[in-house]
Amino acid sequence: MRGSESTRERRRATIAAGVLAASALMAALLAVPARAQAVGGGAASANARYETAVTGFGVFAPGVDENHAAVLDMEYRFRPWRLGIGPVIGAAATSDGGMYFRAGLGRDFPFAGRWNLHLSTAAGAYQPGNGKRLGLGFEFRSAGELSYQIQPGVRLGLSAAHLSNAGIGNRNPGVETFTVNLGFTPRRMTVR
Repeated sequence: MRGSESTRERRRATIAAGVLAASALMAALLAVPARAQAVGGGAASANARYETAVTGFGVFAPGVDENHAAVLDMEYRFRPWRLGIGPVIGAAATSDGGMYFRAGLGRDFPFAGRWNLHLSTAAGAYQPGNGKRLGLGFEFRSAGELSYQIQPGVRLGLSAAHLSNAGIGNRNPGVETFTVNLGFTPRRMTVR
């Protein structure tokens, strides 16, 4: 009996930690005022007002004791709503047959002219294929991308993401993904 009670307590604590982490991320997304207008129409701030398609290529499960796999990640960031926050949808496929489809919210934080930090949180369906088992078919994803606008409407960046079921499954090993990204904002692709 004690074992099942302690398992339940651990699960509750893990869920509470996941909810707290998601709340902190959302608070961070909401706390910084939208800078699109404040930067004075700079390249990065202008992109924050439009839709962006992002493609990334990198490594899935890069940990020392993990079976590494290549990953192709695609994400579409819709035009932001209020406070610079907008919906994101995405899909990822790994070289060992894993797939992840997600939907969530994200926000751009433009700074220093052409630089941008994009933070997002999402949830979706995960199929491991021959890759890492994450405990559930439903996983949460938190991600951050640092990018630089190399020309109007084109960003080059690095992204780190974490997938986890937040302890709502019997197993919750979690996994990281690191990618090099290329982002396109078609409405900003104009000749200088």
